[in-house]
Amino acid sequence: MGSLSLERVGRLLWLGRYVERSYTTLQFILATYDAALDSVEGNWKGQLEELGFDQENDDPIAFFRECLFSRELTASIYYSMSAAYDNAVVLRDVIGSESVAYVQMALNDIERAEHSDAPLLDLQTVIDCILAFKGSCDDYVVNDAARNIIKCGFSIERMDLYTRLSYQLGDLRRETQKLASRIDRTGLPYDRAAFKELIDAVFSPRFPEKTTYEELGVMLELIARVF
Repeated sequence: MGSLSLERVGRLLWLGRYVERSYTTLQFILATYDAALDSVEGNWKGQLEELGFDQENDDPIAFFRECLFSRELTASIYYSMSAAYDNAVVLRDVIGSESVAYVQMALNDIERAEHSDAPLLDLQTVIDCILAFKGSCDDYVVNDAARNIIKCGFSIERMDLYTRLSYQLGDLRRETQKLASRIDRTGLPYDRAAFKELIDAVFSPRFPEKTTYEELGVMLELIARVF
């Protein structure tokens, strides 16, 4: 793991996780928001309960503003991106000022969207900045272990969210393969038995078409145990 301290290893992993949480959750929220506007009577709140959004407000616009901009809700986009920025700043000498700048720009654009007359446009730039950060990891993160730790954070968070939301489950095999190709290059300790059991579940002939809600719950537990 080279010169990376245990604290930095943890921050790198959570930098990746918080960035991916912001990205995937934002995409899911925007898609659900569109569905809510089409049908206010639909299950637009139920789709987000698994992320921790369980608000009593029946106004879809007010509800989604909480999902996007709340400073208190740990599942909100603002909260996740702010946590990503806090980790990125401390890791500046590891990930490079350019990578930190993309995280800061994403956070700035979330704050701008909160007060914008056209918030959807500003939120699209948040997605663009996150994608730019992901690309910058290959260009500016010189330490191979650090780069792979961040990318493992991307994968484990995406696997968690896809499973939790029953969202794009077909992509879990690809994410599992990505994680498997990187995890041993990080130097991170991980639960090999849990990861093997997770691989078996994802590559089962029954997955995802015949996977039950209970089986997805077991997969969530396995994902949580990997790191």
